[in-house]
Amino acid sequence: MRPACWFTANLLVVCAAVIFSVVPLRASTFSFSDEYYISSLSQFHSVFGASANGYSSAGIYQETNSVLPVITRLGNGSSVTGEYVQNTTPNLNQELVLFGWGQSLNNGQQVANVYNTQNPQNGADLYFRFDVGGSATSFNFNSFDLKGSSATSNLSFTLEGLDASNNVINSTVLNIQGNTFTTETLNWAGVTTVELVSTASLPVNWNSASLYMDNVTINNPLPPVPEPTSLALLGLGLLMLGLVYQNRRPQHSRSAKRNRI
Repeated sequence: MRPACWFTANLLVVCAAVIFSVVPLRASTFSFSDEYYISSLSQFHSVFGASANGYSSAGIYQETNSVLPVITRLGNGSSVTGEYVQNTTPNLNQELVLFGWGQSLNNGQQVANVYNTQNPQNGADLYFRFDVGGSATSFNFNSFDLKGSSATSNLSFTLEGLDASNNVINSTVLNIQGNTFTTETLNWAGVTTVELVSTASLPVNWNSASLYMDNVTINNPLPPVPEPTSLALLGLGLLMLGLVYQNRRPQHSRSAKRNRI
């Protein structure tokens, strides 16, 4: 291989290594499958292990860090604040935050909600967002699974995506029929909040019907902060480029001398 081609090939390899080390995959699917209702300390230890700490009272618990391990209480059993991405740094750093949703652990441990029909023109109490370090963060909303509570369910509503200033940047009407999960693919980019709303033309009035949600898939598009290992690889890559450059300089010098002769 000629020196120029060899240099180019090495440059591409180094750049690819640095890029893949600095930009990890950011897609997350929240299936609510690692949440458990724990009624006692003995049950807590039987589920998470005798060495696990974090039990305070009966409620829904999730293991948020499997290395330590760290167990976090999410709610009292009738409601849950959301679900954390396990093993994010610092602990409890990334979370799908739920507002207005209830919790069901009976069927695949998905989250369910009975809509408040007392004020069907106000849908602001049923939404979710993505938090990083406790702050609402823009994300790409890819898809989620929805179903009704019975075979005769027929639930229609408006789904909206809002940006950081609460401007509606995406909107669609969904109709959920039956009690079998179907995947609704949206691929909305740059949303901060995904909300079920009730409008004058499409009021949400389901009586006592329930909407079940599962497998919320998002992608966090924010540029990640390079980790120490990524910085080390970057330094190694720059060192390799320097060595390659130094090895090529004598060749050019000898060529130049021959041309002068």
